[in-house]
Amino acid sequence: MRMTRKTTRGRAGMTRRSMGFSCARGSVDRIKLWKQDAQRSSVAQPERNDMHPRLRTVSLTALIAILAISPMQTLAQGAASVAIPRTAEGRPDFHGVWASRWLTPVERSSGVEALIVDGPTAEKLAAEILARAANPTQLDPELAFPDASTLAIVRGEYRTSLVIKPDNGRLPMTAAGRSRMRTYVSGADGPEQRMTTERCLGGVGWAPLQIRTASMLRRIVQTPEHIVLHTEAYSDLRIIGINRRPLPSSMRPAGGDSIAHWEGDALIVETRNLDPETSTHGIVTVLSPEAVITERFELASPNELVYRYTVTDPAYYSEPWTAEYSLTRSADEIYEFACHEGNYSMVGILAGARSDAARKRP
Repeated sequence: MRMTRKTTRGRAGMTRRSMGFSCARGSVDRIKLWKQDAQRSSVAQPERNDMHPRLRTVSLTALIAILAISPMQTLAQGAASVAIPRTAEGRPDFHGVWASRWLTPVERSSGVEALIVDGPTAEKLAAEILARAANPTQLDPELAFPDASTLAIVRGEYRTSLVIKPDNGRLPMTAAGRSRMRTYVSGADGPEQRMTTERCLGGVGWAPLQIRTASMLRRIVQTPEHIVLHTEAYSDLRIIGINRRPLPSSMRPAGGDSIAHWEGDALIVETRNLDPETSTHGIVTVLSPEAVITERFELASPNELVYRYTVTDPAYYSEPWTAEYSLTRSADEIYEFACHEGNYSMVGILAGARSDAARKRP
């Protein structure tokens, strides 16, 4: 499929990636400074012999506790103190264009155990992903044409998978879920068996919001009654009512029925009643028509929107699972996404399948 986007890559993209790395590096530097300050203090000030031994023990314990503060705790405390933009109604302001150009896969790669890794490890894993994209042994729906160069960064931490629960970073698929996954990846009896994105019907902007490695820009428009999510890829558009009544169960929109409500500064969106004609043909994660997706949008800073979602779908997954990544504020513009005009791959896929079938006939 030919999917193009008229835009430029340059200083802006590098700045966004550098911001995430600097955040992680800054937390480590802060701890180093604390340790250096402690060392200078111990040299400059001789130990007071008149101090009671118990007091010395308490002081040392307190110092160790300070130095042991993890980068995660430091970043969390820093994020809590950062003022976030707010609307006239006092709600967090999500208005703007947001990017999610990450290489992190939904599931953790084989041989990778940790969810959070350091900078050098993240660079190594990103290089391996880019190498697979350049020399694919088989079609990988997650890679397509990479427009990213780093693993996902959430609150300054590099993530090796979007899945954070279960702890192993793997999708807890049932046999039915795996069978459905194989069908939409390999099925070629007709276009209806293919992924909705291959058919130019969309899907990356439906719940849950999918990451692709190209054209990952989203515009959010916010009013007191609605949240509008416009994804550049496939021109997906979601208009989500806040505290509205659900649609009748007989009405099943392509992306399901999404209703939002506020929990403090977090926007919670619950989606039900998926269309059975489209829900089972998603990207990477298949969903049954009875799946329930719960999304959470929360600003970690003025320029980082943390997105978390939980899928509850007993038909295809043995337990609920949760994924998370961040969107970063972008100065890029959103352009028309030309899909149908260049969708020669659908004809090629089906024609190739007919050719294979003809060769196998006696």
